[in-house]
Amino acid sequence: MAKKQTVVAKVIKVKKKRPNVHSKNNISKLKSSKNYKKKYRGQGR
Repeated sequence: MAKKQTVVAKVIKVKKKRPNVHSKNNISKLKSSKNYKKKYRGQGR
């Protein structure tokens, strides 16, 4: 008897548009911002 083929449907991810938001990632260089992330985490620098 032949094996049954399983068909896997591919989920297409839709790009969400954020009007009036220029940043495409959630990292800010501004120290006072809530999304502030240091460039180099660690001692010194």
